[in-house]
Amino acid sequence: MKKMKKVLSLLLCMLLMVGCSSGNDGQAGTTTNETSGESVVRIAQDTDLSTMDHHIATDGTSFIAQTMMLSGLTALDANNQPVPELAESWDVSDDGLVYTFHLVDANWSDGTPVTANDFVYAWQRLANPDTASEYAFILSTINLVNADAVTAGEMPVDQLGVKAIDDKTLEVTLDLPCNYLLGLMAFPSFFPLNQAFYEAQGDQYSLSPANLLACGPYVMESWTPGNSWVFVKNDQYFKADEITTERVEFKFIQDTQSAMLEYQSGNLDVVKLTGEQVDAYKNEAEFTNRLEGYLWYLSINFTVDKFQNDNLRKALALSIDRETIATNVLKDGSIAAEGLIPVALASDTNGVDFREGAGTVTAYDPEAAAEYYEKAKEELGGDVTIDLLFEDTEASKAVAEYIQNNWETNLPGLTVTLNSKPKKTRLDLMNDQAYDICLTRWGPDYADPQTYLDLFISTNEANNAGRYSNADYDAKVLAGTSGEDATNAEARWQDFIDAEKIIVDTVGVIPVYQNGGAYMIKSNVKGVEFHSAGVDSFRNITVE
Repeated sequence: MKKMKKVLSLLLCMLLMVGCSSGNDGQAGTTTNETSGESVVRIAQDTDLSTMDHHIATDGTSFIAQTMMLSGLTALDANNQPVPELAESWDVSDDGLVYTFHLVDANWSDGTPVTANDFVYAWQRLANPDTASEYAFILSTINLVNADAVTAGEMPVDQLGVKAIDDKTLEVTLDLPCNYLLGLMAFPSFFPLNQAFYEAQGDQYSLSPANLLACGPYVMESWTPGNSWVFVKNDQYFKADEITTERVEFKFIQDTQSAMLEYQSGNLDVVKLTGEQVDAYKNEAEFTNRLEGYLWYLSINFTVDKFQNDNLRKALALSIDRETIATNVLKDGSIAAEGLIPVALASDTNGVDFREGAGTVTAYDPEAAAEYYEKAKEELGGDVTIDLLFEDTEASKAVAEYIQNNWETNLPGLTVTLNSKPKKTRLDLMNDQAYDICLTRWGPDYADPQTYLDLFISTNEANNAGRYSNADYDAKVLAGTSGEDATNAEARWQDFIDAEKIIVDTVGVIPVYQNGGAYMIKSNVKGVEFHSAGVDSFRNITVE
């Protein structure tokens, strides 16, 4: 508990730095286009942009890009709180089951009005099984009426609990109250879609800037896969007069050393640091550090026979030195994962952080790990070989190599093959169950433990890539999300504590670390908003 309090205190200090630059000193950088005089901010990204279709996207890079050009009913402010956006106000019924949103007068970038039907059509497309969205489950997460049946193809999409009362009034009906619904309305999966424009694009929708329509602060000017994606101010945005940065350029640079050289040369304004770079620049005025909500874990493919062996999975889980990974390998403010639910994600009714209330449920015990491995070898008929899949970023490579060292050192005879793939390929392999173990992550879509626990329910094939299945786990999660405890805050919380313990104890997944973020941000760049849950935002970025 003392350790947890220290971590939370450190986190509070970090959060004070969120949304602002690290100081007023240092080079200003090239934040003005010398030819046009327009203000421009250039941001390095270590993963490429996958898709601009907000119903197909599953990764943070794509979600960030989508929030540049699309808006939801609400937006998240710098403190991670929902504020009015395309909905200027809303009413909630006394029983918490009906939300009535009143829309502002806003236009799409082609000048057509944003209407309530744009949300109805978007949510119906998200739910439609033909869309095959991996995020369709999020409609059930907010307890939207008929969401389960519609996404399963058992009901038509027009039976979904969302309807347009008129052009400027949207009604959302739930089966159970959802106290984090307003925050989720800022998440891209819930953003609107102009039906006429979408249908006119056919199968070309979202593949290029010409096939996109914006209702947010920016429009996409260009997109070069593997290189860059650029946004320029949307003059049709209903708050266009508040947008002072005319151009935001994202550049895909995997090599963080190269990105830092570009930053020092004035060609980039925001870069993320890794490993030794953090030590080198942590005393610079423009350095900033944060604790992110992302939880990195090892997904185990249960369709591979050897991973049905309990002793093997326990050996693997107990032989990972998480503290060293966070402190000496990453060095970016990451912390060892103490469970599946991150620190400072959500608190109970008494204000106690979930992680503090649940305690530490992970452990590093190489001696016990070796004993479990010996038992596994006897049961499996000899030593084991494992293919460890990870994405081709510097941080993932460093962590994967350290895990390989841990496993092969602590479990003599075990052989680990490293398998580095681009993120899209890594996701495809996971979705096809074509892997052994994968180093992967989940960023919280909203501030509640459910955003993690839902992933591993046995029926959630879209997200449960490893096909973990445990009846006790399912029962605990479902009791708290849609069952007898769903409206009892204390009982729901205990269900979630119990569910986390079940999945970690049975080694359904192996939590590794909670991501930190070390950045260099030019002193004249303000308004970068880091969100512990939801999507980090560059919508309000400014240049002074």
